[in-house]
Amino acid sequence: MKKLTKLFLVIAIALTSNQLFAQAFDDGKNLISLGFGFPPTSEITQSLTTYQNDQDYDYKNYGTVILKYEHGFAKYFGIGLSAEYSGANVTYQYTVHRVFNPDTNYKVNINNNVFGAYLRLNGHYPIGDKFDIFAGVGLGYLYIQNNSTDNNPNSTSNDYKTQSLVFNAQFTLGARYMIKDHIGLFAEVGWASTNVQVGVTFGF
Repeated sequence: MKKLTKLFLVIAIALTSNQLFAQAFDDGKNLISLGFGFPPTSEITQSLTTYQNDQDYDYKNYGTVILKYEHGFAKYFGIGLSAEYSGANVTYQYTVHRVFNPDTNYKVNINNNVFGAYLRLNGHYPIGDKFDIFAGVGLGYLYIQNNSTDNNPNSTSNDYKTQSLVFNAQFTLGARYMIKDHIGLFAEVGWASTNVQVGVTFGF
């Protein structure tokens, strides 16, 4: 009976030590995450889908690429930076009607690029050395570029370049599973440039 009691105590201490010291997230831990977000940021969809009723409308989206860095402090919190890029292209045609000459079709090409940069604060709830649940807030800016060209030599309304800087905030809830000590997978959902983010994490 004493041997069984001792064995039970040893197992309990081992499990407790594992939970206390082998954590998926901890003070001093560094995480670099590379991911992909979808659907595309609304800054792209709102500006380009307005042309969808035009002739020969063609829309291509290059998705949202996400790069994050986070440093753990105070055991359950992390602070870091997040950078994002989204790109899309739209082409459409319109017809100019002439009285004495044949009607002519002209093509408009629009390129849209959105760059985002955020300062983020995350709260973590690590479960053992594999699984980590976290929620975070990010504050930053979106830099938006729109370039439009028109092959109609007489047109000025469809040939332009615009740039804008927009303040933006993010609120997300996520989970991370470490496949190995330094490599894991993550997923986030919430109010951000994209509603869902998935990718890979490197920890050190």
